[in-house]
Amino acid sequence: MLHCFKDTRLADRIIDDALSDEGKRRDAIRCPRCRWHPSPSSRWSCNPDDAPEPFFQGCGTVWNTFDTKGRCPGCQHQWQWTSCLSCGEWSPHLDWYEASDDPGQ
Repeated sequence: MLHCFKDTRLADRIIDDALSDEGKRRDAIRCPRCRWHPSPSSRWSCNPDDAPEPFFQGCGTVWNTFDTKGRCPGCQHQWQWTSCLSCGEWSPHLDWYEASDDPGQ
């Protein structure tokens, strides 16, 4: 879905939303390919270069994609794919969320 932020020209677009405790379990989010867990400080950029997304412009906003379930807070694009910051592979965004045995999560 999203690329790791590397363009310092876009640094003013960084979004740093605080995580709420309601239903956001970081241990239940992991790359479906390499099993890497993103941390609250992990950041992606709204940059569609090389993404399997249908073409769109992208706005360069940087944020933790799991804070918004893949919706860019800058342009409101709903990302369907997420790139892993560890292995670099793309997976459908929803595949990152592991099923929980606890119905309250």
